[in-house]
Amino acid sequence: MEIIIRDDLSPPDEVLEALAHHMPYSLPTSRRIQFMNTSAGRQTAYSHILSTFAASKPTSTSTSSPTPAPEFLIAYLDFSRGPNAEMWLYSSIEHPTIPSSAAVCEAQLLALLTHVAGLEQEYVNSNSASAPRANQGNMLIASLHVKVWGLLKKHSLVKMQSPEHLKFLFKVANLPAVRELPEGLVWASVRAEDIPLVLSRTAIPYKAELMKALPSVAIQTSAGVPIAWAFLGPDGSLKTLHCEVSKPSTPPYRKRTILTQTYHQEEYRGRGLAKAVSVKLLRDRAVDLVQDGWYHADVAVENLQSQGVCRSLKGTVEWSVYYAWIRIS
Repeated sequence: MEIIIRDDLSPPDEVLEALAHHMPYSLPTSRRIQFMNTSAGRQTAYSHILSTFAASKPTSTSTSSPTPAPEFLIAYLDFSRGPNAEMWLYSSIEHPTIPSSAAVCEAQLLALLTHVAGLEQEYVNSNSASAPRANQGNMLIASLHVKVWGLLKKHSLVKMQSPEHLKFLFKVANLPAVRELPEGLVWASVRAEDIPLVLSRTAIPYKAELMKALPSVAIQTSAGVPIAWAFLGPDGSLKTLHCEVSKPSTPPYRKRTILTQTYHQEEYRGRGLAKAVSVKLLRDRAVDLVQDGWYHADVAVENLQSQGVCRSLKGTVEWSVYYAWIRIS
């Protein structure tokens, strides 16, 4: 069986229709493609929409497109996004109720990686000086469904992976109302000058330029110090959610390595601020970007605090994902 990988600069109708038909299971890849038209996920010269939908060819006997096979694969790829996530993909094998042949989906996945290896070589040849690939021969895939991860693992293609993450789904109609903040705290957006603080609070090496482009909501003190924040990722996910523990007596960006460092006794955690900033982001900042009311988040299995926040937003765990470095050559 020959599998042809179609390569488009923008999503063809077949791709959009297939993703819509498989919602909400196609949500991460669907959002990443939708967000190509926003500052958060802007299209670049290296963006590719890859799929197993062969380009339709008009014939003398019919003007309709061929009926697509039940098994399909769709991926978004952009090598210029590295070292952050470079690919999101959806395989029909992920849908829990629509049957798909595992063997066919596996073959499609391997064909995709063969095609991607060629695209990587083209990228390296044209960007060897200006934007070299730090991890040539490998690609970081975000929010990789456990079933697809298993197929890649079977072929020893998983070089490295994150811990297991739980995929939470939210519906905007089920979110609580935006609450009023306690006295002395105000709503704001994350400013460019706040990004160093944000990056210091996460173990994930995000690019500062990427974070500046993402929609965000912050809670600040009356003095303008951010104490809680959340971002909407390039795939429409709730990400980098954080609430400071307490108010430090030193400027927030200073490295605090002295064990005798004193803190004011104003505790921020345990007051519902992480939940509040999440609701504000999804209800106010993201509503213009998301028309179908679906949101999602990936939370590590050991991150019980963030799981609690997601459940307080009426989120439900639907499947497991990994963030994985995949060998492509």
